[in-house]
Amino acid sequence: MKIFSKINIIGLVFLLGCFASCETETAEQDPSEIISPDGNPTVTLTTDFSGTAMEGETIDYTITFSKPLERAVTFTPTIIGGTADSHDFAELESVTVQPYTTEATFSIILESDYLVESTETLDIQLEIQGIAEKYLVHPNTVIPEINISFDNVADPTLLTINFAWDNDLDMDMLIYSDTSVYPATLWGTGGATGANPEIDHSIWLEDPVGDYFVTILDWGEGVDFNYTYTLGYPDGTSEVISGTFDGTNYPYEFFAGPSSWGSPNAYKILKVVNDGTKFVVTAL
Repeated sequence: MKIFSKINIIGLVFLLGCFASCETETAEQDPSEIISPDGNPTVTLTTDFSGTAMEGETIDYTITFSKPLERAVTFTPTIIGGTADSHDFAELESVTVQPYTTEATFSIILESDYLVESTETLDIQLEIQGIAEKYLVHPNTVIPEINISFDNVADPTLLTINFAWDNDLDMDMLIYSDTSVYPATLWGTGGATGANPEIDHSIWLEDPVGDYFVTILDWGEGVDFNYTYTLGYPDGTSEVISGTFDGTNYPYEFFAGPSSWGSPNAYKILKVVNDGTKFVVTAL
């Protein structure tokens, strides 16, 4: 019995020594180093654009990393404000900084729609939406908002006329001349489509000096509607003339429209005086 007790005591001492040895070895090992994000690249956004842009222009922004990564990072644009409508610019596309590169270009394409409008604005935020990708850049990186303003393209050679109305009918606008050279002549049919607003570009400064008339065609609908003419002048200024067309009393001067169109009544709404250097427009 004594022999077995001695053996048990010796075994217990041995096991305790092993545990102590393991704890000592574990205590001497260094813990794994926490990976710091300080080495991640920062992001900057730059552009050569300044001031107010014009319709038809493309504005480029450069996204730059301070150093390349082994993975791609995608930036997605979101419209966060502004007065511009979707027809004023092309669809905004996401851009990607590819692996082992440091730059990508984000482009904003402004459309020329021939609508006479006041200065418009567009506010865009670029974001890294991928959760894993967000941790690849420095956490203190802040991508600034993109804020741009843009104007219509002003054609220095002609008068731009937009005709809009507030019902669902297909209304038409025709332009007639009434000059000593071309008396009572149909001058422009660009405003006789199925659009609303209708757009006309038929009166040029180089056209014969004299008077021109903007008319609304009566197709026998006999309705009242509110109309708005928005005028774009060659010098870049604009003017708005609004009114109500009375489809019952017709308090306007009129004459027979094109015979090939069924001779509808053409009602004079605006008078345009062209002196060869400028246009003066008045409501009749």
